[in-house]
Amino acid sequence: MSPHFGLMDASKMSHDEALLLRTKLHYRCGIRRVREKKTSSGLATLYDALLSAMRWYILTRLPDELGADAEEKLENERFVFSLLRKHGILDDSFDLVGFQDLVDKALMEEDVSLNRDNALKELDIFLGRIAILPFDESELPPEDPATF
Repeated sequence: MSPHFGLMDASKMSHDEALLLRTKLHYRCGIRRVREKKTSSGLATLYDALLSAMRWYILTRLPDELGADAEEKLENERFVFSLLRKHGILDDSFDLVGFQDLVDKALMEEDVSLNRDNALKELDIFLGRIAILPFDESELPPEDPATF
């Protein structure tokens, strides 16, 4: 079950509010899963948090860059990455390709323990740079134990 299932109703929020809440819920759940040694699902959940955070950033800080078909463009990962690189937000301080490779390897059940901690530190720094971290978890709905 998705970390945000039943904890948010996106239809009652603006798109940017929904992306921000999804980011925080997926981040919280992803970190918990990694701590519980559910590395592959944890990293996949954190990757979703990262994408939601990037989309939130574009929607709130770079809306003029979206133009027509904004929804479609936001769903295109390559567009999101390209736009953030263009504006210097996604730079060499965060190894996106390395993070994607780490997630892929974890999903293929390869041992990623050597690179995981450094990748999580880079992720935290990046999410801090775009004003996602830190956040107050007590402001989030309680986590549903059924979320794996």
